[in-house]
Amino acid sequence: MTENRTRVEQAVRDALQAALPELGEVDFDAALTSDVGLDSVQVMDLVMEIEDRLDVSVSVEALAETRTLNELAERITATLGEGGR
Repeated sequence: MTENRTRVEQAVRDALQAALPELGEVDFDAALTSDVGLDSVQVMDLVMEIEDRLDVSVSVEALAETRTLNELAERITATLGEGGR
């Protein structure tokens, strides 16, 4: 696992814990909506929190195709690899 991926996963965990303290363990194979229980507004809030934590910007187009926490982490990791903002 790369350093960027480790940072991204920790940011996802931290943001989810802040948004849903009752969630407990984070399963990166979990679907954002059906498994984690986020609605579309909560997903956007989560992504904005992660963007702030990592100083990165994720395109709306990329988010539209994101279904799981793992896909979200992959997209953010790829964005960091491209130089962030």
